[in-house]
Amino acid sequence: MLHLVVNPVAGHGRVLPHLDGLVRSLEAAGLAVSVHRTQRPRHATEIVMALPPGAVPVAVGGDGTVHEVAAACLRRDFSMGIVPSGSGDDFAFALGMDRFDIAAAARTLADGAVRRIDVGFVAGEAFVNAFGTGFDADVARRVERAPAWCRGLGRYLYGIATAMRDFELRDVRVEVDGREAYAGPSLLVGVQNGPRAGGSFLFAPSARPDDARFDVVVAGSFGRLGTLAVLPRVMRGTHLAHPRIHSVCGHEVRVRWSDPVVAHVDGEVFPRPADAFAVDLRTAALAVLAPNAVR
Repeated sequence: MLHLVVNPVAGHGRVLPHLDGLVRSLEAAGLAVSVHRTQRPRHATEIVMALPPGAVPVAVGGDGTVHEVAAACLRRDFSMGIVPSGSGDDFAFALGMDRFDIAAAARTLADGAVRRIDVGFVAGEAFVNAFGTGFDADVARRVERAPAWCRGLGRYLYGIATAMRDFELRDVRVEVDGREAYAGPSLLVGVQNGPRAGGSFLFAPSARPDDARFDVVVAGSFGRLGTLAVLPRVMRGTHLAHPRIHSVCGHEVRVRWSDPVVAHVDGEVFPRPADAFAVDLRTAALAVLAPNAVR
C-alpha cells in the first residue's frame, strides 16, 4: 500500500487542491492508498515509523518532508516515493522529477520502478541531497524565518539578503578521503549528493545521487560584493571555474572551522552551531521510486 505523507504547509499548500485527484489517479492504477497529514516538525518520521511492514511511504511535500520520510525509511528498510510540492524540491530535481507535474509523479509511483540512492550521514543525521555549513546554512536558517509573503525563490533571496547583514568569514580545514582539500578563509563548505540546493543554486552541477561519491564544494575568501557577484554563476552552475571556488569528489569528508558555524542537512538547520563535522557516504542505501529507474 502507498502511504501518502502529506505536509499541508509545504509550498504554501500548493499540493492540497490536487490531493484528491492524485489519490484517484493512483487508485485507478490499481494501487491501495492511505493519506496521512503531518501536524508538526518530525511528524513525518513518526508516521512512517508507525506504518506496517511492507508499506511504501510517499513524501508529499518539499525537501524537509523528503528528509523526514527518508530518515524513517532507512530505519525500516522501506522503499519510498516522492510527490514534489515544496518551495525547493532539490532532491526531486536530482532524480529528474518536475516539481510542478503531479500527474508525472503519480505515473512514477504507479510504475513502481526503484532506484537505489546513496545517503550521507553527519552528526547522526541522514541526508539525501546536501549537507552545508557556513554561509549557505545561515541562509537556510533565515529562510525558515522568512515572512509569509515570501514565496519560492523570494524566500531564498530574503535569506541571502539578511545573511549579508551579519556576514563574516572564518577559517576552515577540509579533508576529503584523508587528504587536505582546502585550508584557509571560507564562505561555505557544501557536501552535495545532488546537484542543486536552495531551490535554484547548482552548487555541484555534475553531482548524482547514485554515483557512489560526494561532490564537495568550498567557496574560499569572498567578501560581500564578491558573494553577490558569484551568486548568478551558482544559479547557472558555471561557478566552478572561479579561482576562489574549489571542488573535489570523495566518500569521507572532515570539516573543521576556527569557530562554530551553522549547518544544515537537506535544508533542515541543526539546532546548534558546531566547529567540526564528519560526513560519510553509504552507497545505494535507500530505494526510491523514480523516473528512468532500472527494474
